[in-house]
Amino acid sequence: MTDEQQVEIASEAAVEATATATPVAEVPAAIAQEAAPVAASTQEATTPQSDAPQAEAAVPEAPKQPEYDVEQLYPEIVAAKNGKTTLEVTGLRRVRGGILVGYKGMPLFLPTSHLSLKANPSENELLGLIQQTFPVHVHELNDEDKTKVIVTRRKILRVDHMKDFQVGQIVEGKVVSFTDFGAFVNLGGVDGMVHVSAISRRRINHPSEVLKKGDTVRAVIKDINESGQRLSLSMRELEADPWQGAAAEFTPGSRHKGKVKSLTAFGVYVELKAGVEGLVHISEMSWARRIKHPSEIFQAGQEIEVQVLEISEEKQKVSLGYKQTQPNPWATIAERFKVGDKIEGVVREAIERGVVVNIADDIDAFMPKGKMHPSLRGKAQPFQVGDKIEGLFVMDVVPDNHSLILGMEGFDQGANKPERGDRPERGDRGERGERRPRQQQQEQVAIPEQKQEVSLADLLSDDEKRKLFGSEN
Repeated sequence: MTDEQQVEIASEAAVEATATATPVAEVPAAIAQEAAPVAASTQEATTPQSDAPQAEAAVPEAPKQPEYDVEQLYPEIVAAKNGKTTLEVTGLRRVRGGILVGYKGMPLFLPTSHLSLKANPSENELLGLIQQTFPVHVHELNDEDKTKVIVTRRKILRVDHMKDFQVGQIVEGKVVSFTDFGAFVNLGGVDGMVHVSAISRRRINHPSEVLKKGDTVRAVIKDINESGQRLSLSMRELEADPWQGAAAEFTPGSRHKGKVKSLTAFGVYVELKAGVEGLVHISEMSWARRIKHPSEIFQAGQEIEVQVLEISEEKQKVSLGYKQTQPNPWATIAERFKVGDKIEGVVREAIERGVVVNIADDIDAFMPKGKMHPSLRGKAQPFQVGDKIEGLFVMDVVPDNHSLILGMEGFDQGANKPERGDRPERGDRGERGERRPRQQQQEQVAIPEQKQEVSLADLLSDDEKRKLFGSEN
């Protein structure tokens, strides 16, 4: 079902909610009093009913009705309902629950709830229709008793009332119902729909967060659908723009308290003040932990401190950081974890080229597959998330690149051939000169201590980087 179909169904329900329809069971008693031939009908029309409310003004007498043939008129009435056309009727008299109207002499029932756009029209409004001729639509039929015909004026009156509205006009009405996608506001017989995104400049998930039934609200007409007799309204247009002056209030580098409004796979939205929200991207949540989902740290409604990274008042966008308000472990990591230190950790994530290992509450390190024990290298992925690994040692720490590389004890076993001692002389080596002692040769070709800054990111493919560090979708 499309949104437009949902709106149409909900709109009809909202209209009906403003009026209580008269039960069909009450119709026969009212019409039966007019179902006799002309003479009897005329006499009854001029006789006040004991159960009808007494008006202060004199009740006008109904005009004399001609004789009628139900079998002849009923097909015309059915055709009017099917074709959604109108019938010209004349008000006859006040009865319980509404008034009787005559169509070519045949009495039809017009309930109070279908007589006016008001839920409860006054008695004078009802009596004012006696002896008046006006159009109606056929609302309900009963093929088993063709004298039980209910008619309505509401649709006709709504169409006329729609002409009073213009796009941009400010209107006032009462909230009558909610749906997941908006709220319906009664504007004196015509309902307007305020979409949830147009209720407030604040981010809300359901209209009931800021509205309740019976509230009187002001709104701007954004669109008019005359064929569907619906109005699209906006309440946020009348609210002060909370973003005005936001760039001066939330300058880059400043810190503010905010409330977590919602969580997504790529970050959390934090409300800095009513109507102004910023995004803490998942990459700005922790200095050294690999966060797979924001729910590992945050929950909706939580109050946190954030730092403004960037703001655009024009685009109404604020980029926030959470880790900037927390101690940076990389500042002291070289003191906490020295190259060669033996440690243990728990696997947080396993990828093709290695594993991410949590070695402290605030630190995740990376162990490339090539630094694992030789007995594990032939396996596609020897570790699973949650596995505890012992026998690790720190191979490299580059604080500036936020990189800490691990290896397993014995990862280089078999990498070098064992020493064979002094080799026998092979005679005169000619122009190649004398062979140097093996120990001296090894000293010449030994790889110096690595000075280059190798980061975790240098060991990963582009796809693995996106998976490891997250990306905004």
